[in-house]
Amino acid sequence: MYRQGDDPRRLDWKLLARSNRAFVRLTDDRALVPTWIVADASASLAFPLQETDGRPTKWDLLRAVAIGLAAVAHAGADPVGLLVASGNGARLAPRTRRGTVREVSRALYETRCIGSAAMSPLLAPLSPNCRIVVLSDLLGDFDETLRTASHLIAAGAQVTCVQVVAVEELELPEGAFLAVDPDDANAAPRALHRGARAEYRRAFDEFRADAARRWRAAGAGYLEARTDASAARLVRHIVSGAAGEVHADVSVGATVVNPRSSAERRA
Repeated sequence: MYRQGDDPRRLDWKLLARSNRAFVRLTDDRALVPTWIVADASASLAFPLQETDGRPTKWDLLRAVAIGLAAVAHAGADPVGLLVASGNGARLAPRTRRGTVREVSRALYETRCIGSAAMSPLLAPLSPNCRIVVLSDLLGDFDETLRTASHLIAAGAQVTCVQVVAVEELELPEGAFLAVDPDDANAAPRALHRGARAEYRRAFDEFRADAARRWRAAGAGYLEARTDASAARLVRHIVSGAAGEVHADVSVGATVVNPRSSAERRA
């Protein structure tokens, strides 16, 4: 009911004409902001190889975090979209309809981490009026992806980068072994000896520190996610805007949607 002092621009004139009573329209001024989840599905995300001892891969963690973020955005009535960088990558336009989280989950569970696909072309067409979460190990087209994301940030987009790291990448195995590039099928294996361990760790630490610095300098949020972390905890950090690294928590577990089940559930 209209009361003295209410904004007359919010009067429902059609209802006034029908009932001869003045009512004020109640509206939700909250704008819907689409959330784009951009997932890297290159071959390097399948590390460590599950046929060895069943340890969680980088893709396992990335997928759980992506589904959790989709569930949070969908619960807030925001449109959720998915872009997957792979040879036959999925693309789901932002949507709010019932079953959206299941569709995201199904697309991710049907994805196989093979080859090397660029992420920057997926970001380039996106509108700056959105949230973007980039989930990747950043071992692909890092510079181009960051450059494209920087343009979107400058235009008003909210961008967060989640760098996924396997705990097995932090320490090389003891003794001599062969290293291969999973993203390049033509690359020859490289023999590494014991003395390479310290050099590798130094270079990998510098790479991760540089990635964090450059994403933050561009105005993006940044979070390092290790495969020994809880995906649920990672989702909370991303949603709250916390930065840094999350690791050494519990084994991978998060908001999970089994695309084969009949109901969405939270694990």
